[in-house]
Amino acid sequence: MTLTSRRRSSILTTLTAALFAVTSGALVLALPVDVARGDAPPVTPPPPPGPPAVLVVNAEVMVLHAISLDAPPSIDPAIGNLPQLRKPPLSAYNTYRLLDKRLLPLQMGHSATYTMANGRVLQLTFVEPTADHGFHVKAAINQPGGKAYLKQLELTAKPNEPFFVAGQQYKDGVLVLAITLRR
Repeated sequence: MTLTSRRRSSILTTLTAALFAVTSGALVLALPVDVARGDAPPVTPPPPPGPPAVLVVNAEVMVLHAISLDAPPSIDPAIGNLPQLRKPPLSAYNTYRLLDKRLLPLQMGHSATYTMANGRVLQLTFVEPTADHGFHVKAAINQPGGKAYLKQLELTAKPNEPFFVAGQQYKDGVLVLAITLRR
């Protein structure tokens, strides 16, 4: 069997590349490809990326005491900038005072709890990240030894944008929870 000079050159090139790979410590799988004929194997593109793998998010929980007073509107400076408090339905109360602020780490698939000023327990669960970089979460409020106030709320929260849970009676007003999820 006689090798053509072109075929002999192709074999020598493959052997030289394999020898170089072995002597340089690299592991290479050399497949004979006739580049002149275009026999290169097709390149398959990588699969599209899914939602980011977020395993833990931090829930900033602000407990606000909302009151309606016969006085000019007042928002505790410790609350920060929450324009939602000046818009309906939250604008039904003209005075907001910060009672507590906590950071709860939420591990995906697990719940974290927080006991509020009225003795009820907030339970937050980070279900999963969403394709639009948000968070699928569940929230529930329970009365220890009693009935659930908020059986379960499911929502998709955007990062760094608060959602609100309000309406529980507290002293002369109501409690408003401002919950913001952060990576």
